[in-house]
Amino acid sequence: MREPLKQIAMILRGCLPWVTAAVLLAFAAPGTAWAEHVLDRINNTGVFNAGTRTDALPFAYRDKKGQLVGFSVDLLREIHKRLKQRFNRPIEMKLVPTTASDRMEMVANAAIDIQCGIATPTWEREVPVDFSIPFFGNGTRIMTLRDTAMRLEDLRGKRIGVAVGTTTAGILTEQVPDAVIVDVPDMDVGFALFERGEIDGLSNIGIVLRAKVEKSPLKSKVVLLPRTEALSYESMACILPQNDSEWRDFVNHAFVELLDGVDEFRGPYIEIYERWLGPRGVIYFPLDYAVAQRLAAAIIWLK
Repeated sequence: MREPLKQIAMILRGCLPWVTAAVLLAFAAPGTAWAEHVLDRINNTGVFNAGTRTDALPFAYRDKKGQLVGFSVDLLREIHKRLKQRFNRPIEMKLVPTTASDRMEMVANAAIDIQCGIATPTWEREVPVDFSIPFFGNGTRIMTLRDTAMRLEDLRGKRIGVAVGTTTAGILTEQVPDAVIVDVPDMDVGFALFERGEIDGLSNIGIVLRAKVEKSPLKSKVVLLPRTEALSYESMACILPQNDSEWRDFVNHAFVELLDGVDEFRGPYIEIYERWLGPRGVIYFPLDYAVAQRLAAAIIWLK
């Protein structure tokens, strides 16, 4: 892309002295208005660069063989399948590990084409990146030992681990202001600190907390707070590049096809859900009726 721009710059520099080649060439840099769109790049390279988490069981994590797997990874595979159908040829999918702190930057800088893990859309985050329609929803809670706290009021002065780059810290600051927030690089490190007693609790969406403690000796000793209503309902979506509506529409159309029938607990989305969260899944977490209705509501305008 740079060579044609150099030629254009040389021509225009002779015609318009006040326009410099440097200004024109700047538009060829990644992240500018002239940046290649995702579908064009995938078509040109034959590679689909998909980012996901490594610490968000059951959505995205490494299995015993070190492979990235999970609910969100299966969604990426569905997108990959539709890319091969669109271009009618083999497309390689490269799964790229991301963290909560670098995922948006990697999408914004075109290091990856999409990131699917457990990201929550917010207006602040919408500035550098875009988001798909939601593919899941769950509430933010705090996991702590029963001997430590049984009510939110008991968390005064307690050290609560929060993964850097998540919305969780803001939620805790608002809902549990007397707790002490401790930044952790990811959920794996955070849970290890919790097991060793170096922090008093760990916060994230409830399903991730339950999955973390599922095979731990602490399973029977923990409680998720609040025990009734969550601190905040969090919709989860995939992170997409800004200003690329064709790619966003492609991803959303894939999700609409998957989510069709979710309000009646049928269809391909339910099959993926059961694989990871059903009775024989990584953790048993039946799909809540209210969440199913929210997901169904998100696709009505696209039908």
